[in-house]
Amino acid sequence: MKPCPIKSTGPPPEASTRGGATPYVKKERAGFSDELFEKTGRRTVPYLEDPNNPQMSGMFESEDIIEYLLDTYSDRNSYDGKALWPMRGTFAVFTSTLATIARGLAGANLMDGARTDNTSMQPITVWGYECSPFVKPVRERLCELGLPHIVIPCSRGSENRAKLVELTGQQFQVPQIDDPNTGVGIFAESTDIVDYLTSTYTI
Repeated sequence: MKPCPIKSTGPPPEASTRGGATPYVKKERAGFSDELFEKTGRRTVPYLEDPNNPQMSGMFESEDIIEYLLDTYSDRNSYDGKALWPMRGTFAVFTSTLATIARGLAGANLMDGARTDNTSMQPITVWGYECSPFVKPVRERLCELGLPHIVIPCSRGSENRAKLVELTGQQFQVPQIDDPNTGVGIFAESTDIVDYLTSTYTI
């Protein structure tokens, strides 16, 4: 669930909804909420599953998830843990909540007119990174439409930036999406992507 302030804390996820280390993107009693409830007995987000680690059965609580991701996918000796304080604990939840309110709880509810078969669509690939103001509207609209999606993180310093440039043959720009349901790849402004998603996945 994109506007959830608890979900918004910590490092950007490697993927969302399907594949990779998987934080389920859910909405209360909409989208994939029932699937999460059937799996865990809870409708709490964030919830993480990691297919790279079969011994990890699933995890709630943002602080626990952050610790797991840092332990599993980083070198603890390569950075100063104190530098992460803005992304942890009470400060992170408070500031994420302010950002959520400022965005008008965008992404919190299923959009009127969203197609009923959206949850059965193949995951849409989104290239971007969490703090980009251009990526946020696209992620929010995906949640409002109940569409499964995979996020390829392209933070500064990420090798995925070079991969995106190679894929598109263009100068680096995010967000970019690849929609296997229509065969469309969109390398354009975020407003154009939001318009495409809205026109394609609403009735």
